[in-house]
Order: sequence, then structure tokens, then C-alpha cells
Amino acid sequence: MTLKIKESIMIKPAKETPRVTLGLTSLDMIIRSPNSHTTIFFIYNPPHPSAKFDSETAKKALSQILVHFYPLAGRLKLNPNNDRYVIDCSGEGALYVEAETSHTLADFGDFGPGPELRKLVIPACDYSGELGSIPLLMGQLTRFKCGGLCIGFALHHHVADGASLGLFLYSLLVVYRGYEVPLHPNHDRIIHLAPRDSETRQSLFNLSDEQINNLKQLAISELEDDYKNIRLSTYEVLTAHIWKSTCKARDLAHDQEVKLYIPVDGRFVLKNPSLPDEYFGNVLFFSVCSLKVCDIIYKPFWYIATKVHEAVRRMNDEEYMRSAIDYLETRPGLPEPLMGAHKSMYPHLLVNSWAKMPLHLADFGFGLPKTFGNCDIKLEGLSFLISSPSGNEGLSLAINLFDVHMPSFEQHFYETTT
Repeated sequence: MTLKIKESIMIKPAKETPRVTLGLTSLDMIIRSPNSHTTIFFIYNPPHPSAKFDSETAKKALSQILVHFYPLAGRLKLNPNNDRYVIDCSGEGALYVEAETSHTLADFGDFGPGPELRKLVIPACDYSGELGSIPLLMGQLTRFKCGGLCIGFALHHHVADGASLGLFLYSLLVVYRGYEVPLHPNHDRIIHLAPRDSETRQSLFNLSDEQINNLKQLAISELEDDYKNIRLSTYEVLTAHIWKSTCKARDLAHDQEVKLYIPVDGRFVLKNPSLPDEYFGNVLFFSVCSLKVCDIIYKPFWYIATKVHEAVRRMNDEEYMRSAIDYLETRPGLPEPLMGAHKSMYPHLLVNSWAKMPLHLADFGFGLPKTFGNCDIKLEGLSFLISSPSGNEGLSLAINLFDVHMPSFEQHFYETTT
């Protein structure tokens, strides 16, 4: 890999911002790690000469948007009184890097996730230093030899989740294109929301609309009479299929109980009081579906899909979510980290969906992205469903599993989709 750094600077807010300390909620702290940046990238074909990416405009736009998203210009620090992290809104800035590579876009095929891709399109960060030295937001423009571009971002997960990342990116590209800030994020978090060590492999699997429809038809056609009125979503069907394929690939004991973690965005459920549309932070709740391996493998496909459906529906209850917040706040210290001591969920699974996030519309003025996705999935057993660059032609699955399980997973993943 050849990468030449042309510029590396810290972009500070364009104006004075509140010098405050923001406490993190228990939901902010579920994934507890100082190096838990969420990464996303956008690949663009060589732009027309009249629509080239302007670096100075980009830096100016980032500086302007940090006035409103000022926590991203701060740093994490530890509150010794309760062992929680807080955001010190110090105004130190976000890291901005410009780089060139001798690679062409064609060298990377479909740009599947992996550490090499991360090194190429996401700024390097030294996590071995002091906590206060780690930027909460990092962005990088990478120019390819062929003229193609990549814009990559890394946002610290303690600060915000994927939906909030989308809120930030939308605001940034609007300002970059010369318009006014479209919204003002709400940062009152506390008020609103008072396994084994082994080599892993990250892979990207594509499903066409036809393959997705085949799976949905399989689930629907098998439904027993008592379940005929259930409307299974694409997420529920695909998640059931991913779970079944994973259990087969892992060759688990048939009497073992395994868990499926389902992230649910609470923004559309919490109504009393409701969260502002501009709320910026983590509002992810996790529904858990537990089944024995023998049921997942041998029972009809519709059975697994309906269990996933029931777990998703369970989270449509505001009282359930509010009680979860109350429970987390009464626990001493921090919530148990989801990933455990090792960076693996084995034998469990988490399927996250970015399918409805309009990432394919991220136009900075020189066209829509060629592709996009998560650069590096650090946690074994974590997966993402991602929409296609066109927004309507199938979905992709990015997943991290133990290396020894990945070939079998691929086989099982595709064997029932044709």
C-alpha cells in the first residue's frame, strides 16, 4: 500500500463554542472502548473538471459545521467520581487529512471492509496515548491515481451512533455546497435520556433484489395459518437468514442457546417526551432474541423469521424503552460492555441495518458515490446491512467472523437464495 500524506491539520470551530462538559448516557457507554470509532467512506469516480473537490471549501465547511456540532471538536476524559467518560468540549478540533495513493479504484474491486482499506482512507490514530489526545472526529480525502476520490470519516461511538453520523454528514455536505446549516443538533443528552482468541476475517456479500425476494417468498410461503397476518420486513427475513447461516458455519452444539442482538433506533418510539429531530447522540436500544441452535438450524425458516419479528416488535413499546433507561441508570458503574473481555460476540450475533440511511445521496457537488460502507468491523459477530450505491438494487452484508468459519458461512449464505 502506497499512501502519501499531503496535509494533516486540526480543524477548529469557526466561532467560539460553549466550553462545557457533557455527560454521557448509559446508552452512549454500552460499547465501552476508547478506540471505538465508527468508520464510513464514500468512493467517487473521477469528477468532471468543472466539479472538482475543493479542499479549502471542505475545510471551511467543516470549521463552520463544528460550531453546531461542537462536541466533535472536544475530547473524552474520565470522570473519577463515577468512572464514566465525559466529553470535554474544549474546541481542540477535528483531524483533517489529505492524502494521495498510487492505487486506482480498480485495485479494490467492490471495496469490501478490512484493515488495509481503513489504513488507506481513514486517518491513522494513536490509541496508545492519553485519552484526551484522541480526536472524536477524523476525516480524510484520498486521491487515487486514476482521478477517483474517497472521502472517509471516523466518529467516536461514545459520542454518537450511526443515525447521528448521518445527521452530521448531511449537514456537512449541505454547508459544503454553499447553503445554510439545515438544522441545529440538540446536545442535551442527560435531559432527554436521563470468547475466543482467533484470527477473524471481514467479508462483503452482495444480494440482488431477486435473491432477497426469494428469501422473503420462502419465509412467507411457509407461514402457518396462525401467522398468516404477520408482515415480515426485509430486515427480519435477512437477519433470520444471516443468523441461520452463522450458526451452521460455527458448527455449534445443538443444545446451545445463542442470542441475536437487534439494534433499534429509539427516536421513533420515545414520544413522552419526544426527542428533538435534531437530537445528536446515541439512541440505540438492543432487543435480544434467544433460541437453541437446533431450532435455528432445523425448524422451518418462517419460525426464525417470526422470532426476529417478535423481538423487533417488542421494542415498539415506549414504556419498555423508558424502563430500560431507568434500569441502566440504577446500575452501579457502567453497563456491561456488549463485546465482553475479548473482541468477539461468539457464539452470538449482532445484525445492524444501515439500509434505510440515504448514504447513496451523499453528493458533494461532483456526483453520487460509486460505493460506500464501513471500513473496518473490529468485533467478531458484528454485521451491517448496507444499501446499494443506487439505493434500490439489492443489499450488501458486511460481516466479521472467525477466519475458519467464513468459507462455510459464504456457502450457507448463498445456498438458499437462488
